[in-house]
Amino acid sequence: MTKCRIIFVSLLCCCMFVTSFAQYRNTGEDSNIIYSNESLGILNINSHGFGAAYRQTKIKNAFTSNFFEIGFTTYRDDKEQMMSSYYSGYKSYKYGKLNDILILRAGFGSQYLVSRKPYWGGVEIQLNYSCGLSLCFAKPIYVYILVPDSLHTNSYVEALERYDPDEHTYVNILGKGKIWSGLLETKVYPGVYGKVGVVFEYGEYNNLAKAIELGVNLDIFPLAVPIMAYNDPKNLFFSFYLNVIFGNRYNK
Repeated sequence: MTKCRIIFVSLLCCCMFVTSFAQYRNTGEDSNIIYSNESLGILNINSHGFGAAYRQTKIKNAFTSNFFEIGFTTYRDDKEQMMSSYYSGYKSYKYGKLNDILILRAGFGSQYLVSRKPYWGGVEIQLNYSCGLSLCFAKPIYVYILVPDSLHTNSYVEALERYDPDEHTYVNILGKGKIWSGLLETKVYPGVYGKVGVVFEYGEYNNLAKAIELGVNLDIFPLAVPIMAYNDPKNLFFSFYLNVIFGNRYNK
């Protein structure tokens, strides 16, 4: 998880540098121009994970726009806790976790102007909402365990098995398996999502988008998704999120 966070922060810094440099190169752009299209990249961090998205917007007028978006996010259950392996050379694992979760979303939405940016600069505030389809990918967890050696008595060897809370405990778990272990056993749970957000646009030039979005998201899956052992599978995935938005506006 630590490595993933480092990668996410590094991407965030790079994207903010690129957009800042682009703004510097595009000095003199007329701030009164109203563009008809917007292509946006989004980096997302939320109360249960992180992800990325792409948003294509059709600007109807100075006050209203419609958009299509597609993106993904990881999901971490509140009860997950990292456990260090007692054995050297093995990865830490999350005891009791049944599946790694990845959520893919695609949907449509609208955005409305709340407060226009002053002509001398500042922050523009917009409100948006969107809804669409969700796909939850649940990949089973595999762990390395100690099993009796069939060739030697009173001896044990390493084996890679799908995590089973009834058989695998602190005593025989060596560590987490490879990230791709169980990939072909991934189950897909279809559902729907809806979200509401507030966008704070602070870009200096009108042809370049640079904003922060804060909001809430709810995914609903009719067939409950199992995540943690000894806990009920989940139908509802609720999270608060922060989006870092960057991109450009243009006319066709």
